[in-house]
Amino acid sequence: MPRLPSLTATTIAFVILSALFAGLLGYMTLNKRVRAYQENALAIAVETRVRGAQVAFSSALHREWEGLKAVAQKLDPDDPGRLDRALSLVVGSGEIVSWAGYAANDGVVKTASNGLLVNTSVASRPWFQQGLNGDFAGDVHEAVLLASLLPQQGAEPLRFLDLASPIRGSNGSVEGVLGYHLNYKWAQRLLREMAASLDVDLFLVNVNGDVVIATADGANHSPDLPSFRTARTGASGINVETWPDGKSYFTAVLPELGYQDLPRFGWSMIARIDASALVEPSRQFSAGLLWNFGVFGLLLILMTSAFIVLFIRPFGQLAENAVRIAAGDDVYPLESKRTIELKKISSAIANLQGKVAPVAKQSGQSRHE
Repeated sequence: MPRLPSLTATTIAFVILSALFAGLLGYMTLNKRVRAYQENALAIAVETRVRGAQVAFSSALHREWEGLKAVAQKLDPDDPGRLDRALSLVVGSGEIVSWAGYAANDGVVKTASNGLLVNTSVASRPWFQQGLNGDFAGDVHEAVLLASLLPQQGAEPLRFLDLASPIRGSNGSVEGVLGYHLNYKWAQRLLREMAASLDVDLFLVNVNGDVVIATADGANHSPDLPSFRTARTGASGINVETWPDGKSYFTAVLPELGYQDLPRFGWSMIARIDASALVEPSRQFSAGLLWNFGVFGLLLILMTSAFIVLFIRPFGQLAENAVRIAAGDDVYPLESKRTIELKKISSAIANLQGKVAPVAKQSGQSRHE
């Protein structure tokens, strides 16, 4: 006859299997939920940071635009030379504004900072052509007419951002265009400082999907990624992408912000955060979760042991007592009041022993006679 498991062994096996199943299910569920929460938090973080960087960058550009509009209000198309000194003061060391000048509607520069390009035609330049039609903000471009007139800034060629506004005469007609060339290095440094303070990588992308400014070293090209394709369409989006460096990043794309009366450059801004930022918090959470499960398992063992001693072992003792009574041993019936079931079984065994004992005694006397 096969040996049957004891109630104690069955209880221990049930508790261990239940604990393992519940622990595994709980571990997997909590890890999944926490990771989803962390991913959502990181996505919100990158979107919030790129929006903050976008506002700060637009605000800095708007300050220069306000300066241009203030000069435009003072400029007299009939006597533009009166602002020679003012334009030179606007440029100063050239750290922010590299060149400022006014060209009449024939495209000839009438006054400019430090006298640069005066009497030179800029009729073919986009800032002048677009400025005749209204307020204009131009994408990054290399210096053309000023390339040999301004000091070089390192090995890279001079590059500018353009701001321009039409100048109207007393009769309301356009008499010329006031233009600013903003220093690309200033814009690049400004964006890099923002990226460093926000702990993200930032990319300005034009309507063609080309990188205008990148704060990450060696990332001035335009990879074929969903974020750059989204930027070309002028839409917004958040993705997890694998970049050419082989790393995964949480990436957020925002179209150009309409900031007060600042003309639009046509840029989108992309921000990315290394997805490995999830790894360490997840690892710490998993380690903490395992530690907590370990402590819970130890407490479960202690509680199970106490439960077996208090409630399971009495059933075994009662069973052994019943076997001895059935075998005719003169033993006192075990009484247990731990549970109702134990009390009922103890009482039943005592009643059976009380009924069986007189019968056994009479049988013994008959054999003796």
